[in-house]
Amino acid sequence: MSVASPGYLDAMAPPGGQSYRKPAELPFELTQNIGIFFEENLLPLPQHIALATTFLVHPSTTTRAKSAEEKDAAHLSLRLLRLLSSLVSPQDCKLNHAFSFADRVSRSGRQKEEGNSSLRSDKPLNLEMGKSDSLWSRAEDFWHMVGWAFNCSVLHPERWERWQIWLRYMCDVLEDDWAERVREYEEVTQPVENGGRQRAVPLNILRDSLIYQFITSNSTYGRNRRILRAIFADGSTASINEFRAVFKKELTSLQAPEKPKKRGRGVNIDQDIYGDYLSQDETDEEMNGTTDSAAHNTSPSNTKGKTRRTKRTRRGTRSETGAKINGSAEAQQTSLPHHSVGLAASSGLASLRFRKRLMGLLSNVSERLPRDFMSWNDLYDLFVEHIRPLSLPAFQTMISPAVLPVISEPAQATLCEKLLFNLRESSAPDSEDTCLNQAKLEHCFLPYSAASATMVSNAKVSLLLEATFTLLATSGMISFTRQLEKAVHDGVHRRGRMAQDDLERSQNTHSQEPIEWLCLIDSGLRLVYFLELFKDKTETESLA
Repeated sequence: MSVASPGYLDAMAPPGGQSYRKPAELPFELTQNIGIFFEENLLPLPQHIALATTFLVHPSTTTRAKSAEEKDAAHLSLRLLRLLSSLVSPQDCKLNHAFSFADRVSRSGRQKEEGNSSLRSDKPLNLEMGKSDSLWSRAEDFWHMVGWAFNCSVLHPERWERWQIWLRYMCDVLEDDWAERVREYEEVTQPVENGGRQRAVPLNILRDSLIYQFITSNSTYGRNRRILRAIFADGSTASINEFRAVFKKELTSLQAPEKPKKRGRGVNIDQDIYGDYLSQDETDEEMNGTTDSAAHNTSPSNTKGKTRRTKRTRRGTRSETGAKINGSAEAQQTSLPHHSVGLAASSGLASLRFRKRLMGLLSNVSERLPRDFMSWNDLYDLFVEHIRPLSLPAFQTMISPAVLPVISEPAQATLCEKLLFNLRESSAPDSEDTCLNQAKLEHCFLPYSAASATMVSNAKVSLLLEATFTLLATSGMISFTRQLEKAVHDGVHRRGRMAQDDLERSQNTHSQEPIEWLCLIDSGLRLVYFLELFKDKTETESLA
């Protein structure tokens, strides 16, 4: 029966229900090591789950797999992990042990015993990928893997194809584990009367979560900044130096076996036997545009007798046109590093989605455990520090609530507000309101431009205002007023004038309107359009 077939899924049941069945499709080595998953009355052991996650990204089962069975190991491991996640909670699977970077194997090679373990929990895995070559042994910590995965998203698409599968699974598991622990925490902390005393807050429930375990896995100085650098790894030199490849020779692709060399043929010049040299010369001449047929057409004397081959072009005498074309292409490649085009263009929307999901997890931990991790204010300051210098497409994707709605609306509004305070002009006033509302938007943000008189900065401010306007409107916190109308129009004209001045200053360097200018114009038009919608709605309600 297929692992992914509906009948097999129906036969599987959560702990306490129907017993697990052992799949029949698994390769021998995989069956030998993780077949225990589905034996009666047993749950997966942590070392087997760690092995399955290693199969997802290990080069020998992905990009350097030599056989179909080795490739199937990664696919079947993903099926097993997804099936396990749909049936058993992360706590019941003991994922905190499976995804631990502590050495679970003693120096003698025997598995360390854990309290209350099953009879097979002390049995070591007879695979190198279950020991020293395991994903959880090769990486320094979780953020090392995250940083390398995002570096691959920019520089190594073949490896990113595998790492994003692992990253998607890990984000799903982390989110499920955190949500489960929050529910347990809220159930325990329900307000009850207990002799006038308030029940102690059991924060250990949240501290035992996987995401908090990964956060505290490295307690060195600058831990929090390193986490953010991993999330925003962009393939730059500094990022590659900090988050290197996890596995040995990970970027080395599997080479095709060399074809056996043909046995050389004899050469006899007197009898016009040149072996394979003649065919090689003819090939070279065709590449240089000097074939024997061309020599026939240009020389009538060659119609009789033997044909004389033309002289091959020397390597140092290529045509000037070809040299210019090649030189211009090489200059473009050297002048434009791969990561300089921005995260959105180089790594795709999937990469930005994973980055934002990890940001949302950190935001949840900061909200619940500010003393153990860091406060919301400090965390969002780090977010601003890494999001502000992004290219305009990546910036727009990260701050737009419609493109990647993977974090809560309050968190998205806080992020946009923090960025607006950081990017707006210094003459803009402040507000005593702690929460974002329409009055704060009209008074502090809408009528003003960016602090830097550049098209990029003003386009980013306009996109932030558009996102903030959308968030407040979705929450029913926007109503049409004359003050709102004036603030929107004044801000659109102010940012447009500053960008126009920047466009005129850089007129000699731009042969056409840059993308930043077009983005600013489109964003301003959308703000005015939103305003007109609320104006029409207000007039319709007043007439009714």
